[in-house]
Amino acid sequence: MKNILIPTTLETDSLNAVKTAIKHADGQNCSIVLMLVYKTPDADSGSLFLRELALNLTVAQLKTLQDCHALADATDNCRLKVHNQCGMSRPLLKNLIDHLGIDLVILTASYKKEWAYIHTYCTKLLLNCKSPILHLGNKYSDYDFNKALFLERNQTKIGVQELQQITNKQFTFKIVSQAKFPEEQNSADITPLLIETISKNNIDLLIETRKVEKRNAKRKESAVINEALGLPMLSIYDEVV
Repeated sequence: MKNILIPTTLETDSLNAVKTAIKHADGQNCSIVLMLVYKTPDADSGSLFLRELALNLTVAQLKTLQDCHALADATDNCRLKVHNQCGMSRPLLKNLIDHLGIDLVILTASYKKEWAYIHTYCTKLLLNCKSPILHLGNKYSDYDFNKALFLERNQTKIGVQELQQITNKQFTFKIVSQAKFPEEQNSADITPLLIETISKNNIDLLIETRKVEKRNAKRKESAVINEALGLPMLSIYDEVV
């Protein structure tokens, strides 16, 4: 059984994340968890807080939630749940991921652009967790995830063959090309070459390895490339680094 976590503020691209999760399930039983993160409540009781949550959702958010449920309900193998998370910390997130048995996190472009601290902090914690993370782009396409390009960085000690063995446990794509990407290199310098490689090999997925980020670390260039190329990117936690 697959268990997929999607942190969300119920923007419309949440639908794309659910569609991707259903596709990734590939007919297997799958639990899709939409995680709504809130600051620690000021309400006197949990029941009062939950009632306030329902009232605080906009008409557009409720419509998105309804559509997400409809997508999952239309399948025979996927079920969708909503998890309201009050407050966020590293231990809370780790316990939640362990409890739900999460084997994939899907991050949408809209969630990564959220400015509220609770969401930026949640994103930071997720990027430092050990679960594979699939970053979706601004536009949704019905990618098959058949062929991947490995963006290899300086600190990466894991090779293509080992990475393929790791990903084969959960995914069916094949790594058909790789590009060495030095830490000091500007993304604009390598983007044209990557576009040519992607077109020539019919690549529909980028893949990278990641390590725990230091506090206040600068944004990784691979994330910039991901957005520039418009392709989803799978990020694998590298314990070897």
